[in-house]
Amino acid sequence: MAIFEKLNPVKATLDDTVNLVCSLENAQNINRHTEYILRIQRGPGKDNSWTVSRRYRDFASLHLSLQHANIGLPLPPKKLIGNMQPSFVAERQIALQNYIDEVLKHLILALSLPVRRFLDPVNYSKNIGDEALQTVSIALRGDGEYELKGPLPEINWRIRKHYFSVIDSEKTNFLLAWQSYGPDKYLHTKDLQTCFKSLQNISHPYIDGILAIHSLETGAYVVRRLHEKGSLRDIIYGTEYDKNYLAKYGNPKIRKPLTKGQIAHYGYQILQALRFLHDKGLPHGHLHPGNIFIENQRILLVDMENILLGASSIYRPYLRELRHSTPEAVDVYSFGRTLYEMAFAETLEGCYCDKFDGLFDDIESVLHLTLSSTSWKRGGVSLEELLQHPFFTRAINGFPRDVKGHLKFPLVLKNDLKEAVIAVEGRLKVDQKLVRNARRELRIKEILGSETEMRKQRRRAKKRDSLWKSTSSLAETVNSHSASTTSSPTPPATTVGENSGLSPPSSNGRGALLQAICSFDKSSLARINSR
Repeated sequence: MAIFEKLNPVKATLDDTVNLVCSLENAQNINRHTEYILRIQRGPGKDNSWTVSRRYRDFASLHLSLQHANIGLPLPPKKLIGNMQPSFVAERQIALQNYIDEVLKHLILALSLPVRRFLDPVNYSKNIGDEALQTVSIALRGDGEYELKGPLPEINWRIRKHYFSVIDSEKTNFLLAWQSYGPDKYLHTKDLQTCFKSLQNISHPYIDGILAIHSLETGAYVVRRLHEKGSLRDIIYGTEYDKNYLAKYGNPKIRKPLTKGQIAHYGYQILQALRFLHDKGLPHGHLHPGNIFIENQRILLVDMENILLGASSIYRPYLRELRHSTPEAVDVYSFGRTLYEMAFAETLEGCYCDKFDGLFDDIESVLHLTLSSTSWKRGGVSLEELLQHPFFTRAINGFPRDVKGHLKFPLVLKNDLKEAVIAVEGRLKVDQKLVRNARRELRIKEILGSETEMRKQRRRAKKRDSLWKSTSSLAETVNSHSASTTSSPTPPATTVGENSGLSPPSSNGRGALLQAICSFDKSSLARINSR
């Protein structure tokens, strides 16, 4: 049985987490309005770039769609008179460049559909939500087990994942998630459906069960219980599960970090669930507070199927900068970022963090092991080492150390699943190498640029030295001329008994001039710019 299937036109292979870089190259006046030419680059490779033409009103529309995030963005104000003048257009181009840089600096905005559609209209022009609704409606009619109530739009960060409210025959509410296949889908569709059957039978105290899961031609849908209290991230920011994603997490007004005891309690349970999945050959790969629910002081981990569907992690922009790419390293790093958000009630900006102010020693030690650059230089830590950390061992009194669960894949599928996980790791390694090469090239350019600047400085120094030398030679010439003049005196009016020596100057004016020339000091000259 073939494990890897060939890419087909309906499979979504675009990675929505790849960084986009935008630069405003030019501005042109067309039909009494100004259009700005944007150069967009996807990822570190400069060969993957294109141009987009946008007007100011397009920037204003984008700004309006991002207002839910409650993040201050420096959009320049509108001007009705004189907005076609070259000086004003140049100033506005600089201001719009500053605006788009600020937008892309925030990961939650950079990954949102409005920003992606603004910068990449070719790949994001379709109404993905309507397509998902149509696909799910047809699939549920054929299944007959659940009835579609309606969509829950924009409650999560993924562009190609959509949530719907469904009910069963007893009118009980459930949550259906439709996910399109991503760039890391390597299992054949038949093998994928076999894996789904095993996942549907999973049993573990810290993993939420799956009620129904089915793969289709373009993606798969999963039905789970509806947790009306929301995810762990909703609890941290005091919001509701069905609200707009940008409004919930962009710049939340409420922030409720967890206590030290809660972090140790829930963190230990998360580690138990991760170790169980790794022992079964299925790393999670998508751990974050939005994939964790809490019920009766017990965490419930969800979205284990994401790695099989080929979806990219929300932390992938940071994973590309990480020094390791093994499945365990990815889950350990994601666990550290999850604990950071639990402790500070905010997401970590950047890949690494080496200082954790205001924390207790034990939890600071855990965060240092999972997030610091020095720890990852030494290879990081394992899940088992974290489970043995004193921060967790002291907090598990009354909890079983060895939690048992059930997840069994068919023997013929285990090797295929292992190869698929290796392929996921391989693509991440390629991305990490591209990022390192891009940084190396940038560093070389900076060095070359600094060397060019040094050469310019040396040329300027030579010019200054030549100017000083010419000034010095002029002064020496004057001094030598003065000396030769004094050595050939005019005929004096000698007096008997007086030594023959220097005669007094023939006139007061000539003596003053010679005295001034001889006493000239070149160090008193003011320095000038020879440019």
